Amino acid sequence: MQDSNRKAAYSREAPTLLERLGAKYYRYLAEKSGTIELKNITIDKLPPDEILQTLASNITAFAAIIAFAVGSITTFITIWVEWTYQGSMSSGYYYLLYISVLIVMLLIEMSVLYWLGLKTAYSLACLTGHNQTAADSCLPGDDAIPNILARAALEVPDPVISYLGIDPAKHLSKSKIFMVAFLYKAKVLLSSLAVKFILVRFIGKGEARYSFSWVAIPITGIWDAFTIYKVAREARLRLFGNKLAKHIANDILNDELIAQLSPKAREGAIRAVATMMVLAQNYHPNMLVLLLRLCQSFEIDDSHEYDDWDEFLQLLEEVSPEERFFLMDLLSVSAAFDGHLSTLEKHHLPEAFKEHTELYLERTENLKNLLLEGRLHAAKDLCLLDFKLG
Repeated sequence: MQDSNRKAAYSREAPTLLERLGAKYYRYLAEKSGTIELKNITIDKLPPDEILQTLASNITAFAAIIAFAVGSITTFITIWVEWTYQGSMSSGYYYLLYISVLIVMLLIEMSVLYWLGLKTAYSLACLTGHNQTAADSCLPGDDAIPNILARAALEVPDPVISYLGIDPAKHLSKSKIFMVAFLYKAKVLLSSLAVKFILVRFIGKGEARYSFSWVAIPITGIWDAFTIYKVAREARLRLFGNKLAKHIANDILNDELIAQLSPKAREGAIRAVATMMVLAQNYHPNMLVLLLRLCQSFEIDDSHEYDDWDEFLQLLEEVSPEERFFLMDLLSVSAAFDGHLSTLEKHHLPEAFKEHTELYLERTENLKNLLLEGRLHAAKDLCLLDFKLG
């Protein structure tokens, strides 16, 4: 019984310092704007897709322009110091000056990019009606909207979650997990250093090298703009996915629909999301929101291994044809919720969809693209869970 209780309890790794600071700043922005106590709004009350898409694109473009300017200016100052003082100072003093300026500029660049990422994520949250921080949280504990967006803005990896014994890393080797974690945490710092150091120090020789060093200015700016674009893209995905998960749980999985599901189909609904987490190999919050909402609606049997793909395939054969269509709908939606189809998902999904693989994979791709593009109303139409094919 104790093992079962541990499986059913929801727990996560403690938030990192960056995540705590980012969430605190998000709440400060909400309090400053006077939206901290507002209630979440439904998809139907949001502006049309054309307006959502245009505003989201404008917010992202504006942030990318600022990021480009920051990367370019900090790199220009570093190169200017090199051009101005190399040769006019002793080597020891010059390198002390150069390294000091490089470190200061890098700290300024990273600080502004982090601040810009948080501001961009908050602006997108205002656009989708997530700009409050009151009790309408999507996940337990330290996984409210401010934390989820802080991780996206600061490029902090999502924490390891313990729930129902689900292990998204079960198909990953320990060495690969370590390497992915290390690269994730180091990529922001190392990528910026690499662009500056490689371009400035190693490309070309003599005067050619000094001339080519100026190329680092636009390249660093472009890289920083791309970094902010990825931050905004992930923030949009989390915000829109959160809206859809709540729509599915509150509006689609109503009492009337639940009453039509057999115990096997209810178990299959939880398995559909749990197995997608394993095949996607991550703890993406969109999937977690959907999973917890399903578990609140259905009875949980702690003796089950909900993340076993083979057991899910067997269950698909045991439910009625109509319930099978319902579960395939849910499987398709779950696969799209993290905005990416992994190699494992592409390999295993046809085993569940069988002769309907092309139909359901096309639906998954379309939903994924709509989420990434910010077309929330169109995405909502593809989240229909019924008892019909497709």
